[in-house]
Order: sequence, then C-alpha cells, then structure tokens
Amino acid sequence: MSPEEALKLLANPTRMAVLMWLKNPDEAFAGYVQLYPFDQYGVCASLIQDKAGLSQPATSLCLKALQSAGLVETSKVGKWTYYRRAEPRIREVTDAVTHSLQALL
Repeated sequence: MSPEEALKLLANPTRMAVLMWLKNPDEAFAGYVQLYPFDQYGVCASLIQDKAGLSQPATSLCLKALQSAGLVETSKVGKWTYYRRAEPRIREVTDAVTHSLQALL
C-alpha cells in the first residue's frame, strides 16, 4: 500500500475510529459483553457495529477495507468473526506515511 492509499483509507473517520478502538479494546468497549476476552481473539464484529452505529453491511465494508489493507487480522470462532490490529503492518504503513510527509518539509 502506498502512502497515498493509506492516507485515503484512513481519511474515513469510521475506519480510523475502529483502529483506535482496537488499540485499547478493554477501554473502548468497556461495558460491552462478548463471549471471549478481547485479548484472546479480538473484538467481535457485532460490537464494532454497535459502537460505530452503522448497519451490518456498512460495518462489513469498513472492516473489509481495513482487512484488505492488512491493518486488521481476523479470527473466526463458530459463526462469529473477531478483529484485532495487525501491529507490524500498522507500523509499516505509519512509517511509510511519515517518511512521505517528511519529504514535503
């Protein structure tokens, strides 16, 4: 993913919010209940949908975009899909964007 593609992807406030929520899910989803601890599989898509206030199709599109970019990883448990941040890829994209922006100075 080029720095330009990353900036375009993250310009969407919902996608950016999801990445921020997944950074500290215990804090971001305090009061929400899911079957497994957040550190075991990640956060269930239905909780992300509820917090974002989006429809199921809109939530799926958001999460699919993040997954396609490699910014989130998924775990399938039964019929449920759980999401967590892909930290190495996030660091790689952040470094590329930072380098690209520094070239403007």
